[in-house]
Amino acid sequence: MKLRAREAAWLLFLFLLAWLPRTLALDAYVSPDERKWLARSANFTYAVSHADYAQTFQREHPGVTVMWAGTLGLLSEYPAYAREAPGYFTWEQENLEAWLQANTDHTPLELLAAGRRWIAFGVTLTLWLCIFPLHRLLGRNAAHLAFIFLAVDPFGVALSRQLHPDGFVASFIFLALIYFLAWLYAGQRRRDLVISGVVMGLAWLTKTPAALLVPIAGVLVAAQGWRVWRRRHRTLPDDPYGDAEKSAARRSGLPPALHLSHLAAGYVLWGAIAVVTFFLLWPAMWVDSAGSLLRMATEMEAYVEGHVNPNFFWGQPTADPGFFFYAVALFFRITPGVLIGLVAAAVFYGRRDWTFAELRTRRTVRALTFFVLVFVAAMTVPAKKFDRYILPVFLALDVLAALGWLALSQLPWRVDATAWQRRLRVISPTAALLAVAFLLHGVFTVLTYPYYLTYYNPLAGGARTAPHALFVGWGEGLDAAARWLNAQPGSETFRVAAWYADGPFSYFSNSQAVPMGYSSPLSWLDTDYAVTYVNQWQRQLPSPEAVAWFAAQTPAYEVREDGLTLARVYDLRDTLLPPFIDLNTAPAADFDAAIRLIGVHMPQGQMAPGDQQLVTFYLQALAPMQTNYNVLVRLLAPNGDELWREEGWPWGAPTTNWPVREVRPDGHTLVIPADAAPGLYQLVLSFYDPATFEPLPAVEVHGRAALPAGEQKVALVQVGAAVTTTETETETETETETETVDPPWVFGATAQLSGVALPAIATAGDTLTVGMQWDSLKTTPGDYTTFVHVVNSVGELVAQQDQPPLGGFAPTHTWQPGQRLVDTVTLTLPPDLPRGQYGVRVGLYQGDARLPVSRDGVAAGDFAAAGEFELY
Repeated sequence: MKLRAREAAWLLFLFLLAWLPRTLALDAYVSPDERKWLARSANFTYAVSHADYAQTFQREHPGVTVMWAGTLGLLSEYPAYAREAPGYFTWEQENLEAWLQANTDHTPLELLAAGRRWIAFGVTLTLWLCIFPLHRLLGRNAAHLAFIFLAVDPFGVALSRQLHPDGFVASFIFLALIYFLAWLYAGQRRRDLVISGVVMGLAWLTKTPAALLVPIAGVLVAAQGWRVWRRRHRTLPDDPYGDAEKSAARRSGLPPALHLSHLAAGYVLWGAIAVVTFFLLWPAMWVDSAGSLLRMATEMEAYVEGHVNPNFFWGQPTADPGFFFYAVALFFRITPGVLIGLVAAAVFYGRRDWTFAELRTRRTVRALTFFVLVFVAAMTVPAKKFDRYILPVFLALDVLAALGWLALSQLPWRVDATAWQRRLRVISPTAALLAVAFLLHGVFTVLTYPYYLTYYNPLAGGARTAPHALFVGWGEGLDAAARWLNAQPGSETFRVAAWYADGPFSYFSNSQAVPMGYSSPLSWLDTDYAVTYVNQWQRQLPSPEAVAWFAAQTPAYEVREDGLTLARVYDLRDTLLPPFIDLNTAPAADFDAAIRLIGVHMPQGQMAPGDQQLVTFYLQALAPMQTNYNVLVRLLAPNGDELWREEGWPWGAPTTNWPVREVRPDGHTLVIPADAAPGLYQLVLSFYDPATFEPLPAVEVHGRAALPAGEQKVALVQVGAAVTTTETETETETETETETVDPPWVFGATAQLSGVALPAIATAGDTLTVGMQWDSLKTTPGDYTTFVHVVNSVGELVAQQDQPPLGGFAPTHTWQPGQRLVDTVTLTLPPDLPRGQYGVRVGLYQGDARLPVSRDGVAAGDFAAAGEFELY
């Protein structure tokens, strides 16, 4: 009785050893897919409660066991959910979370943690049940040591405490395999076959790679059948049946050779039990089994092709990490204890010593090795690869490593008993060796708590080299970034763009969390902070330009755990829009401190008569408004004539209902009349009170300069063909020569001077007209002024004229890339200028700073030598 009590206590201890690291701090962080599985579980709960069984199909995985766990967790925390929920939620967006926040006292994080508890318990129980078939296959000591390795494997622990299929399916696959091996090699007991079949059905219900058990088991049965056939025809050196198998054969009344049919029948029965389990536990199969299976197959075909975003392997983003990915992933994810144990297992297996002296043990080892090889090979075929996809392989390797360590402990270690007892007293060499094995394996689970996924094999370089070899990070650390932001004053008003914003960040944040988009300005406009993530900068997302820009900034906060930099927080409150977003923010303006024009998107700067295009203004409410203002957009000619106009509520909605800080894209279709004259036109924007028609006063955001009549010049539009300097010449008493400047003078990255019209001769006291042909390279955030200087032969300034381009009609912040502008500047030459040769210099400046000038890639100072004329 005491022996049984001790054994029960020991088994309970083993259960707790596996359960505790999986169940502690279940609200520590959230992985990217768990928010979706929470919504799917809520839909599953609603479907079951309302007998809408077809809706229990939520995903092709199919993840049914995960949703059952999520349902148990949901109902344990929120029993009235199915009655109060409005229906089904899409899991692509945080609709469930919004409903919970608006209508209940429950948070998504507490419901997720409740579902995780059932996953942790289920995985722990499944692994714990492996002890019993392992006991019969390997012996008591090997079974218990193997379970200890399974219980504290850091990678296994990390994935078996999430509301996600990977941890569940790995434990189900492994338990089904172990019970099948017990049936095959340890007596062919029918209950082993039944348990294995039921668990395999659970594995199928969890994730489709579990189907690999069918061909793997088929090969193992065929191998055992071959042994039976060989026994029937000749005697093998090693009896293929153990004592238990011979006893079973004798009890059946049949010689062992006739058990070939029993193997085939058992294999078929095993599959049939799995199929029945699959059907019984998935309500969708009750109403549309064929349709559900067809949908699974169709959607899974697309799923295995890979993610929209690339993976990362060996220093570069990639769509398919290739053949060697899983070998590298295994090396980085196993522990030194497992690696040493595997080497020892290989050595002792070859020698058939100690633990490996038993034939049944060797067959189990061969079967587990075969499983590892086939599973890795099969998972290598699809383009979509992640280390977690081969988690079942880690469980098999843990068992093999435990056998290696057990064999090492059985060596006849020679130790000075007196000295040993004097130093360690009660610890034997065998116990010390097994303690070392545990330290080289389980200690990493302790050290990486609760971010177990940050473990990487120190023999592979650990956290120092992992980011250069493998995809790193699955949400861990974003919780810490959110908590840091929560501690900042006014955090509840922040708008934060974050990688994995929906779930990993939002579940912990007090701020408004928005996804970090690719090129959509709405993801970035008026963003207070940005949170970037390790696998984001690994994969150069959302773009290499974005990653490079952030890398050049100093983060306000960094999340570092276990030697890894997981997340960085950047303060963007002084940045209107990061420069890697293709949105023109140069015309940004504030209208009466109520509405801000943040930027404009105009696809084309050149249009033909009769053309049209959508122009989008990104507007933001700066304060509550008591008046429903109208927006007025006009296209004006240089003489002020109006070519086109459109007005009305911005975004088609009253401004009094506009939430403060919300950004709205206000689109207008710009239409060029068919009879429009060619030339440059200016697009302008203003706001007015429709009751009084008074325009709102406006100031520039960049320079805070007041805007005349409350109207902001937004963008130049070239209608028809652009003019050249030749076409702008006027008849004068002096001859004017036109020169094409080749190569052109380049002014910073803003514009280039590609043509000059300058008279060959001039007279003192007369005017000098200089024509300049500008080609725009980029839109500038501020406005530049043109200067034209006349200098004598020694470079002394004798005359000058400074003016904005086209007399102020075309400020440089409205220039669109690729546009050509022709400007003229007229100077009055002093009447007392002596005769001789004079030079003309042209430049652009803003404040006290001139734009640097280059020509043909060679720096040329801060002005262009536009030409010379002779003064008579």
